[in-house]
Amino acid sequence: NKTKGNEAVADSTAIKTDTIAKDLDKHSEAYIRQRIDTIYSYVDQCIAGLDLDSAFCSQRYFACLQNAQQLSEETGFVCLDYDHWIMGQDRSPEWTYDTKKIDNITDSTAVVEMDIRNFGNHNVVTLELRFERGDWFVDDFVSSSDDEADSQSYSEVKKMEKFVNDLMEVREKGKVFAGYWGWVYEDTPELLLRLVMTDKGLECTECTIYRLHSYHNVKTSFDGDYLYLEDFMEEDGKIRLKLKIDDIGDLSGEAYIEHRYIKDIFEGTITLRKDFFYYRDMPQRKPLSDYAE
Repeated sequence: NKTKGNEAVADSTAIKTDTIAKDLDKHSEAYIRQRIDTIYSYVDQCIAGLDLDSAFCSQRYFACLQNAQQLSEETGFVCLDYDHWIMGQDRSPEWTYDTKKIDNITDSTAVVEMDIRNFGNHNVVTLELRFERGDWFVDDFVSSSDDEADSQSYSEVKKMEKFVNDLMEVREKGKVFAGYWGWVYEDTPELLLRLVMTDKGLECTECTIYRLHSYHNVKTSFDGDYLYLEDFMEEDGKIRLKLKIDDIGDLSGEAYIEHRYIKDIFEGTITLRKDFFYYRDMPQRKPLSDYAE
């Protein structure tokens, strides 16, 4: 989405758009049609540097979008994989829009039905408008297909809200991973992990092959079932883990591990246990923060 990382424009610097028929009642169908034409003229011109979402969407919609984008950046999951203004990831030179109907006008809301064609695809889009800050802004994009076999409508606000709620549930579930984890069996690499839950999700603050080597750029993610850790920086070596809490509460799963000092590569299954690791010839149960000599 084009708005990634951008901030909403302040009211004082909002783009002055409607320069035609200034005397029209802003709650009339004629004015709303003009407002839509003005907004989509910016889309048609592809003006560089213009954040269409912050300029032409309601405060509610934009706040919802920012929440979804923040979680998308943190987790790698994608909420909206297309540009809702053009109804696609790219804009065809033959891209067109047509305002078909304006309906249900109240003091604060209105509904606009549109046809948008992009790369030969016909998209039926309903813009739910909200009157705020002295003008009309898009409060939701509701799209549907003209294919009779697919009669569903898709509200972007509802989709983003579900996306945020689902990921927040995943984040809550991921709290079980916070803490120190150490290897269990002698025939696997002596791997030590420390995971912390931050306001941006799980982070790996320590990933070490005991007394030998540490990985410093470990990317961590959790999809609700599996915990993924990966560092493929050349200066650190390579590590890739796909782990899941098993029936007895251990972290078990697939591992690929290589490092700078030993040429042997480990590729197989590994098990880690919370606050536990083998120390020399006997298992020790103590905080892993005390393992270093």
